[in-house]
Amino acid sequence: MKSPVICELFEINTEWDDYINQFDFDIYHMSGWIKSSELIDKGEAKGLIISMDDKKLLFPLIIRKIDDIYWDITSTYGYSGVLHSDNLTEDEINYMLNETINYLKSQNCVSWFIRLHPILNKNWQSQVGHIIEHGPTLSSDLTKTEEEHWSETQVRHRRGIKRALNEGCTIKIEKLTKENIEIFYDIYEETMRTLGASDFYFFNKAYYFSLANLLEKNIILITAFNSSNKPIASSIYTLCEKTGIMQHHLGGTLDDYRYLQPSKLITHEARSWGRKNHYKVLHFGGGLGAKKDSLYEYKKGFSSNEHLFRSQRIIINNDIYQKLCCEKGFSELNIKDVTQFFPLYRK
Repeated sequence: MKSPVICELFEINTEWDDYINQFDFDIYHMSGWIKSSELIDKGEAKGLIISMDDKKLLFPLIIRKIDDIYWDITSTYGYSGVLHSDNLTEDEINYMLNETINYLKSQNCVSWFIRLHPILNKNWQSQVGHIIEHGPTLSSDLTKTEEEHWSETQVRHRRGIKRALNEGCTIKIEKLTKENIEIFYDIYEETMRTLGASDFYFFNKAYYFSLANLLEKNIILITAFNSSNKPIASSIYTLCEKTGIMQHHLGGTLDDYRYLQPSKLITHEARSWGRKNHYKVLHFGGGLGAKKDSLYEYKKGFSSNEHLFRSQRIIINNDIYQKLCCEKGFSELNIKDVTQFFPLYRK
């Protein structure tokens, strides 16, 4: 007879941070990140702790209301995925997740979307729901030397870095503060407008203030200035000292100064900063929608280390899921296809 599985929806606070310290985690699992995600994911931050004997699964969650009765779950912005005990077998994972489905269904949950971490969840396997492979992400190995990093930088990026420096561009690396958020915000917003980005990529200033307040030691801002000391490009990077993971979060370049290629200089300096501060990996992410597009090729110009981005999609209450999708006019064929937009009723 298998041991009982205990499921608990946990308030996100400093006690949650004590829990995750038992595992190899990234910034996406920290309470400050999860609480900040409430502001952009339009839901309530929670942690789900699933226990069986001494074995555990931990999921950072955003709970979203569907109506007055039903709700669903999505991952926080970024790659939150799952933290888990090292000694769990795939059968045990499946058993614990199936028991969790029963618990969540009793609580009126309809569906669960999990964005798996390309590095920390690379070996995660489960037969519960559907695991979808989206495409590659890229990273730079920060244990390499300066010479090795320069060698693996593509020639077109080397030229861009040299041009920025020859044109008098300088770099400033600092903590994210209320003052420099204003600089970043203006640059980022203009960039998104120039690119014709969807509303999904625009964030209220309160989100940045929350990151600066709750994750003071885990966020840096890298800004490029032209020869007249005008800020022309800026990027936010996240830091997790325990696992040595550094990630690019958001960034932008003023369109009038794109010819100076300051973003290449910022990426070059971020890699250098991470190396000198003894981080292990700088994760760039992938292309838009995990495609091998121009964004992917740009990132590949700094490193060819690839990881696989995957998501896990679980329908908790199939009857209600189908009903909600049918009410939106989707066909039975559309509803059965969980490889596209999920959950479909939110499309």
